[in-house]
Amino acid sequence: MMQPSEQTSFSNTNVLAADLSSQSYVEDGNIFVGAAKHEKTLTFIKYALLLDAIDEGWLYEQQGWMFNQLQRYREALEAFERARHLGYANDGWLYKQKSYALTRLDRGEEALEACERARSLGYVNEE
Repeated sequence: MMQPSEQTSFSNTNVLAADLSSQSYVEDGNIFVGAAKHEKTLTFIKYALLLDAIDEGWLYEQQGWMFNQLQRYREALEAFERARHLGYANDGWLYKQKSYALTRLDRGEEALEACERARSLGYVNEE
């Protein structure tokens, strides 16, 4: 599974400026996509869930990550919980993202537990 930094950074690909929305920006040589693109991604995830086209657990995991990007942390936690119940309970990346949302909601003890779970599952933070 790709890490979040790999999913939002296009530094290793040939991306034309015309292909990016005006809400994109460059930082340290990486091109990052703005909130409008994250909202669009959430719409695609919503429809994919309705179609039963892709692994639901993975879609909820991605939905949670998009909610984190949009600072919608409570919704992120709900999506991560759904992903967990759909077979992603042993995914370290999910717990790292859950830890991030919990931290932002000032739920430090729960965030620490989620971070420890991520580490116990072999997730290594690239930052």
